[in-house]
Amino acid sequence: MAGPLPWIITRGRALNWLALFEAARFLYRHGKQSWDNLTPDERRRIGELVSKSKGRRSNLTDREREQLWELVKQAATGHVE
Repeated sequence: MAGPLPWIITRGRALNWLALFEAARFLYRHGKQSWDNLTPDERRRIGELVSKSKGRRSNLTDREREQLWELVKQAATGHVE
């Protein structure tokens, strides 16, 4: 995948919440190639988490934020860790 998304993903924990939210939202709306790296259940879960967050980190639990992060990494890279 061309562009800044792989670079953003490789930054890991240094990534701020807004960047994670925007990456998840991009994948949810436009990232067909990345989207295909996820199962239908994982795609649904990203949509739920992005909707629940409403762009605010505090609207998600720590566990939900971690799950969103893992799903975004998987979608962007195609690898499950």
